[in-house]
Amino acid sequence: MSPAPRRPPATPLQVRLCCLALGLVATFTVLHNQRQVGIARDETVYFAHGSQYAAWWRGVMSGQRELGEASITATFGGPGATDNNREHPPLIKTASGMSEHWLHDRLGLLDELTAYRLPSAVLHGLLVALVAAFASGAWGLLAGVVSALAMLLMPRALFHAGLACFDGPITALWFATLWAYHRALTSPRVAWLAGALFGLALATKHNALLLPLALAPHYLAVSWRAGLRRRLYLPLSFAVLGPLVLVALWPWLWFEPLPHLWQWISFHAHHVHYNFEYLGQNFNAPPFPWHVALVTTALTVPVATLGAATAGVLVLASRTLSARAARSAEAVAERPALLLLLSAAAAMGPFFLRTTPIFGAEKHWEPAMPSLCIAAGVGLVALARGAARALVAWWPARWPALPRSRTETVLCAALAAVVLGSAAVETFHPQPYGLTAYNALAGGAPGAADLGMNRQFWGVAARGALPELARLAAAPDRTTAVYSHDASPAWRRYQALGLVPANLPDAGPELSGIERSELALVVHERHFARHDFMIWQAYGTVAPVFVLRLDGVPLVSVYRRPRPAQAPPQPASPPPQQQPPASPQPQPASPQQPQPASSPR
Repeated sequence: MSPAPRRPPATPLQVRLCCLALGLVATFTVLHNQRQVGIARDETVYFAHGSQYAAWWRGVMSGQRELGEASITATFGGPGATDNNREHPPLIKTASGMSEHWLHDRLGLLDELTAYRLPSAVLHGLLVALVAAFASGAWGLLAGVVSALAMLLMPRALFHAGLACFDGPITALWFATLWAYHRALTSPRVAWLAGALFGLALATKHNALLLPLALAPHYLAVSWRAGLRRRLYLPLSFAVLGPLVLVALWPWLWFEPLPHLWQWISFHAHHVHYNFEYLGQNFNAPPFPWHVALVTTALTVPVATLGAATAGVLVLASRTLSARAARSAEAVAERPALLLLLSAAAAMGPFFLRTTPIFGAEKHWEPAMPSLCIAAGVGLVALARGAARALVAWWPARWPALPRSRTETVLCAALAAVVLGSAAVETFHPQPYGLTAYNALAGGAPGAADLGMNRQFWGVAARGALPELARLAAAPDRTTAVYSHDASPAWRRYQALGLVPANLPDAGPELSGIERSELALVVHERHFARHDFMIWQAYGTVAPVFVLRLDGVPLVSVYRRPRPAQAPPQPASPPPQQQPPASPQPQPASPQQPQPASSPR
């Protein structure tokens, strides 16, 4: 008996509904996960300027602000390289400020921190939905669903998506631009959307400047035979709409746009190099190891996802090289694979130059992760289908025939449960300390510590030590100064959120703050070891009273200044007993001896 025919492909409506559901799940997962994530040092800057930008826009719209150069410079610019945070485009900061104003201040629907972080979470939901849409259109709905779930179950990406920063949003808008561009190749009406999304990406983070390195080679490769003139609308959309959207969203570019653009690009081309530990060595200046991006990715992406992605790369490569596929069909099938490859290369390429700053690790090349996750989805489905074919071929003829489509679905579900279940464990176990997340290949956080990999940055983990600090504090009517180390920029935010008692003020920076403090915390990074030494010397003890750990790896240590020892009370001496007077005894006469002068001790 021949096997049943394969199941027909999903309808466009089914694909859209599935993508929408995956996007909503991703958004709510991020919002749930970020509730326990500490405030990143950079977030404190973006909170303040985001509210400032949003207030300016509201003032302009209501007619209460002047739309002039002085007002714009005071809000978005300034002579200094970091004045009003002009080194970063304003889109995400403005969206965060608007979200906080409306959803927290005005409507009271969200707490302040969640309201600031909401735009990033929504964009991560968009990313997961578009990963599903892209992979479904090219390789089927099963591959799309697995790819999207693999994207959701990335520990570092999930962590960054819950911050009011730019790394999660630029990944989403980078891939959104890729998706719209790919659609526009066959649907000219989508070209305007691709150009506009490119502008939104530019208004988010400077990584978007690398997007043409992926799009231009792909455009030439797929349009050469069809004739470049037939698709001239696409590069025109990017060249015109992209810059227009960027300028429209960034008032600082409304006057002297070229000098201001140059200052923005120049700032990042000559960015300072912060400390970063990699394979046991602290780096703060080039040259950096050429393999940082490869090794860090291999040690932070869930192992099962890496395995499925490896299978996917091999499958796509074999299809490309197979002589059995018709040439036209090959071009159509492999065009998305080429685009994903070029996207990953453009995102990671600068980190092979050995001069590009590496201090943010995987967040700097996070736009490469959707390509990896789609490769994992393609690989997993290909393995399931191969196993189904083998099982159907082996199945004894005397038994009832196996329906191939149902067998493929069951095997795909089983394999996905194993791969994605493993990824889920590696993703959620280290939260809310996502920067300390390392996969099983690294040996988890303990293995990564032994390898000398960077443990964390931004002071985020300090939030986990706040309950212990509150417990150690003195009575509410007495002030206990705290040396808050890398959590200092977020200290007032923590107090406003009620996570730090009001009687625990920040003692100040460095040694002067340590000397004024009664409690101290240290966020552990290799280059922060000196802060432990300063506390040991000032406090007269090397023993912390509390250590926040992940799987035994110290993240934050809390010290308390020992109280001076009090002398035990002396027992009262008994009253002297009355003695009867003694009869005088005659003393022999002796010459007077002079008394020696007393000497100090």
